[in-house]
Amino acid sequence: MFVSFFILRSYAAEDKCRDLQVEILDSAALHYVSPADVYGYIEEYDLDPCGKPLSQIDTEKMERTLRLNGVLGSVECYKKAGGIVCVEVTQRVPVMRVMANGGNYYVDTEGRRMVARAQYRAHLPLVTGCVDSVMTYSDLLPLARYIYNDSFWNAQIEQIYVNERHEIELIPRVGRQTILLGSAQDYEAKLDNLMQVYRQVFNQTGWSMYDTVSLKFKDQVVCTRRKKW
Repeated sequence: MFVSFFILRSYAAEDKCRDLQVEILDSAALHYVSPADVYGYIEEYDLDPCGKPLSQIDTEKMERTLRLNGVLGSVECYKKAGGIVCVEVTQRVPVMRVMANGGNYYVDTEGRRMVARAQYRAHLPLVTGCVDSVMTYSDLLPLARYIYNDSFWNAQIEQIYVNERHEIELIPRVGRQTILLGSAQDYEAKLDNLMQVYRQVFNQTGWSMYDTVSLKFKDQVVCTRRKKW
């Protein structure tokens, strides 16, 4: 029995990887990364296991290296019967895109920058204007995350603009008015107030009567009528 066991182990140690399988576990909800991208990262980092003895394939090293690319979320690599190496990944979730001060990048739910990919399209708030040391993208992250996670606001708010006074203006997809949010403080209460205006006023008067809607002051909504209305 001992000799037989030794022979089987020796044979298994010489078995080679016959195939590499990549799966994006959250591909139904997000399309930032494709399996082809992951195959490309594996080749770029010289991690392709195909043709190598299974005993020499370090799946933990593959995981550590793939996580360094700044695009993938979780990474799990393992071997299974038939000489197959599997790579299962999830994607980082972008919640806003910043195009300001010469920069062009996404920011994920944890506040980390992500490369802006031309092939990626999503309804995300676009952040523009004076994003600098006074008003950083980190200051805007809670607001952007709230908008992204709310189905109505994610569909309605197209742009977060930081003006020269470092006040926040929101540009809607529906309606021609500028929404003056002011600071990022109490953004949830301010948007709740705006929702009441939408329901109680705009649904009666139409969405184009007012030029600006100011939410800058606590528990107040000030609408300025458009000229020549």
